[in-house]
Amino acid sequence: MASSLTARMLARASFEKAFAPQSFVRAMLSFESALARAQADEGVIPQRDAETIASACATIVIDLEALAAEGKRSASLAVPLVKLLREETARRRGGAEKHVHHGATSQDVLDTATALCLKSCLEETDRALESAIRMLALRALEHRATPMLGRTLMQPAIPITAGLKVARWATALAQDRDRLAEAQADALAVQLGGPVGALESLGSKGPAVRHHLAMHLGLADAPSWQAHRNGWIDLLDRVSQIAITAGKIARDVSIASQPEIGEMLEAAPREGAGGSTSMPHKRNPAACALALAAATRMAGLVASLHASAISENERALGGWQAELAIVPEMASVLGSSVDFIETVAASLVIDAARMTENLERFGEGRSADAAALQAAMDELLAGLAPYLS
Repeated sequence: MASSLTARMLARASFEKAFAPQSFVRAMLSFESALARAQADEGVIPQRDAETIASACATIVIDLEALAAEGKRSASLAVPLVKLLREETARRRGGAEKHVHHGATSQDVLDTATALCLKSCLEETDRALESAIRMLALRALEHRATPMLGRTLMQPAIPITAGLKVARWATALAQDRDRLAEAQADALAVQLGGPVGALESLGSKGPAVRHHLAMHLGLADAPSWQAHRNGWIDLLDRVSQIAITAGKIARDVSIASQPEIGEMLEAAPREGAGGSTSMPHKRNPAACALALAAATRMAGLVASLHASAISENERALGGWQAELAIVPEMASVLGSSVDFIETVAASLVIDAARMTENLERFGEGRSADAAALQAAMDELLAGLAPYLS
């Protein structure tokens, strides 16, 4: 989550809102409310107590600064939150407070809250990718016969088409979208394990309570993943892949937009976009810059994420706490990448005349192998067919 003015400049507002302090606290309270209702569903706690807890969760006012300060003392925001919630529940009806947070541990609250906040970002990402892939696939069709110079190792190679290049972008994004959906279906899951991950306070009803909890929150139901976080990390790795793909596309577009090449622009020139403080003639590829910055940041976050996953015994010390700060940053970087993908899909400028000029100048008289390029293009378009229907 953006914590400085420069980080806010890079961010996507809706993703920042998803992990904003108030949103995260709301997600924690959603867990506590849903846990009480799930336990009442299974007769673990009285229905009346569950209603009191849910009401307290819905209306309690939390001082965020005080919560953060108190949380630092126990290295957990859940500790002071549960204390405040028990006090609020007791004020409403004495005795109900003993069922607040019943059978859960702090990691259950924080992992599930993180999953809930990430869920809204991933839903928005999916919608944005679907639209962007569709637009890029249409541009690929439009330029399937537009010749341009292929380049390898930063040097002129042999001819391709602009449509083939754009279709490759769209295909990579479509594959990223599919992989993300696949991982999300299983790994965007509720965390409920109790102190050592065995639901020991809930007895034989533990799995059923967890299932009801997942249903109430709209998350997948999965056995406790507090110690072995493989699925969760796989999901976040797939999030990172979107930033890599966006960075690759941004690299291609930014190189093509250099005036000495001049074959593409991320968007048509417009007032106030890509300006310079000292050179009024410049139009910098600002969206590309933000995507490349995002891809660069994501690499370090993924490394930290993997390091944090090597945990101790049944619950981690230090690594998991680091992850709680890493995931909002990954979501912020994802948002910046999505911003770029939307921009380039909607606004990409392709200069076919300049492509022909460069091909004639540097292509050493080579002509495109029309049959091979058509076969390659047809294969990509077949994979993109759902986005062209």
